[in-house]
Amino acid sequence: MIVFGMMICIWLLSLWLQPILQPYVEAFLLFFYGDRYEAYIPYEMTALHYVVNAMTLGFILGLPLEIKYKRAKSKGLKKLKFLESLESENILFILSLARDQQGYVTAADIASQSALTIQRAQDILNKLQKDGFADLSVTEKGDILYYFAGFTEGEE
Repeated sequence: MIVFGMMICIWLLSLWLQPILQPYVEAFLLFFYGDRYEAYIPYEMTALHYVVNAMTLGFILGLPLEIKYKRAKSKGLKKLKFLESLESENILFILSLARDQQGYVTAADIASQSALTIQRAQDILNKLQKDGFADLSVTEKGDILYYFAGFTEGEE
């Protein structure tokens, strides 16, 4: 898509700049080819010449940009998949900790037994609570306690 856009931009730019640059191009051709430059390069450029030049330059300039864009997008998707797998591992760790503690966990419990920070553990617990997997309560000390049903003994 970038290549196609570059082709159109170069074509429009060449149509706009053609009257301005024509004397300079003629002077360059006259210097380079001498009096016989008209035999090698047409004096009057037609619309087909502009289209072919725009397509060529657009392809040459746009292809590296397109490749760079695709690679950056691919790296972003790989990073996103990696982060999703890390979050899944963190959730599994939280659920296993909740199982060990009869369904009750706090962000401090999680942070003390894992590499997660208290803030990150709190964010994951809030997400689980918003999704309906945990109930929220506050202890007498003011700590936020999350309860995961199904982990207490005798509950089925």
